[in-house]
Amino acid sequence: MPERKTSIAEAAELISQPFTHTVLGLVDDYCAYLSRFRGTYKFHEHAKDEMYVVLEGEIFIDFYDGPSIPVRQGEVLVVRAGERHRSRAEEDSLILMFKAVHLVAE
Repeated sequence: MPERKTSIAEAAELISQPFTHTVLGLVDDYCAYLSRFRGTYKFHEHAKDEMYVVLEGEIFIDFYDGPSIPVRQGEVLVVRAGERHRSRAEEDSLILMFKAVHLVAE
């Protein structure tokens, strides 16, 4: 039987640049990504929902025509399809993201 588990700590060590990610696993048509956030990503939107789970640190999700929502360690935020947003973090943060496998930022 193939190995079916992944160490989040080991995967986190592989991520050195902000806003890059590694795939932790696939579930049907969805993917679990582990990513580091630091700085500000560009405004974008997706055709499907995505979920942020903050494992370490604190991030902010800024909505283009709306609020900026802080998401702290142990908190979860879902960004709905079509909502223009960006993510940012003042300090290094570790994020678990769930999104459709072929989700492209536009």
